[in-house]
Amino acid sequence: MNIADDLTDLIGNTPLMRLSRLFPDCPATILAKLEMMNPTSIKDRPALYMVRQAMADGLIKPGTEVVEATSGNTGIGIACLATIMGFKARLYMIDTSSIERQKLLSAYGATVVLTPAAELTSGARDRAIAYCKANPETTFFANQHGNPNNAAAHNATTGPELWEQTGGNIGAVVIGMGTSGTIEGVSKFLKEKDSSIRIVGVEPAASPVNAGGKPGPHLISGIGPGFLAENFERARDRVDEILLVEDEVAFEWARRVTLAEGLIAGPTSGSTLWGAWELAKRPEFAGKNIIGFICDTGERYLSMKSLFKADTVIHEGE
Repeated sequence: MNIADDLTDLIGNTPLMRLSRLFPDCPATILAKLEMMNPTSIKDRPALYMVRQAMADGLIKPGTEVVEATSGNTGIGIACLATIMGFKARLYMIDTSSIERQKLLSAYGATVVLTPAAELTSGARDRAIAYCKANPETTFFANQHGNPNNAAAHNATTGPELWEQTGGNIGAVVIGMGTSGTIEGVSKFLKEKDSSIRIVGVEPAASPVNAGGKPGPHLISGIGPGFLAENFERARDRVDEILLVEDEVAFEWARRVTLAEGLIAGPTSGSTLWGAWELAKRPEFAGKNIIGFICDTGERYLSMKSLFKADTVIHEGE
């Protein structure tokens, strides 16, 4: 029998899928890591590692308020864990975050603090830190952008899964860069296995901070926080290339994979699949496996006017 004791047993071990319909004549093989098959998203992995380690260190006790600045998914992962692990959750996020994300956090009983979008995620983070400094005895700042346990989750689970699922046959991995915990942890594991595996980051063209540019507003929720994360600084030497994606390109590829493969995806997922296609067009990747990520379900973004449209809906009268 294979019966989970609770939802933490369902985190990780997600499947890898060949995107043969989306890329029918591709000289490379593009694979998607289906992270939407975690209980909430790819961020369940680091949320669990950060929370468990903080509990082991005595930093989270029953009733502690775990505080984080989030574009949505890490906060959702933390809020979900709060329901079964005996702590509270307080999440700071910009006020243009999709209503689905806001409602999901609220559904889990978390306190949701919306901050001005003009301040980007860095502004939300500053406010979260200030709240913790004002309430040091009752709070724990998860610090997903700098907490080493973010990357540790991907080094211990995501990287090994990719290696095992492909038999080590990996030409490149394309990863959206938000907290950069995924790219830090996956690159560490895979580069130690095979240094020739190309690690490619994707960030918004409108906020190319990791690539050396200036922060700016963009619509790709999940990547491009507007500042250099400590996780990226630790991974910088293992990132071979950074691709810059336009908002509408990310949206277009989310729509493409949804219609071609039946897997409804969000903008960050669209970004990584676009990046995989950009690499696949290069002669050196012919015949090789290129991996992208479907980080969560596109149902989390249905209210975004410029992503999915209801233009096939027909209204009939009585």
